[in-house]
Amino acid sequence: MKIRVALVLAFSLLTAALRAEKISLVGATVINPADDKMLPNATVVINGDKIERVSMGKQDAATLGKQVSCVGKFILPGYIDTHVHFFQSADLFTRPDAADFNSVRSYKDEVAWVKSHLDDVFARYIRSGITSVVDVGGPMWNFEVRKKANSTAKAPRVAVAGPLISSVSREKLDLGDPPIVKIDTPDQAREFVRKLTEQKLDLVKIWYIVDKDHPVESFRPIVRATIEESHAHKTRVAVHATELETARAAVEEGADVLVHSVIDKPVDDAFVKLLKDRHVILCPTLVVFERYGRTFSHQ
Repeated sequence: MKIRVALVLAFSLLTAALRAEKISLVGATVINPADDKMLPNATVVINGDKIERVSMGKQDAATLGKQVSCVGKFILPGYIDTHVHFFQSADLFTRPDAADFNSVRSYKDEVAWVKSHLDDVFARYIRSGITSVVDVGGPMWNFEVRKKANSTAKAPRVAVAGPLISSVSREKLDLGDPPIVKIDTPDQAREFVRKLTEQKLDLVKIWYIVDKDHPVESFRPIVRATIEESHAHKTRVAVHATELETARAAVEEGADVLVHSVIDKPVDDAFVKLLKDRHVILCPTLVVFERYGRTFSHQ
């Protein structure tokens, strides 16, 4: 028992020492988006888990600790991808509700593949310079993805929402842990938000889908209840609202983030002012909607 305790203590001290090691990245060009400046032949001094300083020109080697030559390279803050879905692979089989190819590859197999390749997905984000991602909605196993990322060295920082609170259902995506849940009443919305907050989620997501059977105003009381309950639990709310009036309603009800641009018509000045006055974050997103048609027509 004493040997085991000694080994654990030694490992803890070694880990702490490594974490506290001073490392300097020397000779790179540093790009700082905050002030739009480029610093050639710069030295970035990292002390433990903090950036201690960024300096230009020749430095006193005694203050630099371990030096890593970065001559000819560029250093900039990691990118943040603000709209991802870990439950989707981006291939043709990942959204059977949009295009059903279960006869070619089952959706169950698709989801199993996604789960088994998370380490590779994490590593590809890091290789691409993306150090933080926000998953804006998926099954409850989203929270396991966040947990796995937190315990994986080569992984981005991951923030997650749980299942989308929706005006419509998507049965083809339901394998027992649905990524999208149809909510029919304000009370049901509040109850579901309380369930989600037990997972210490980073944000709540609303899927505000409208059509002839689901007009803007019919779902608005549920949007209001969802946002009120989320804010009561100090949790921000992101909304999928791609029509101008849907987006306007979401922001008027207190949405913190719009995860897409408006696509049905040009936005008006009043809407822009509303976003600015409410300090709402807008993620325009790079959409792939039109690529479905091209792919299916062999273009």
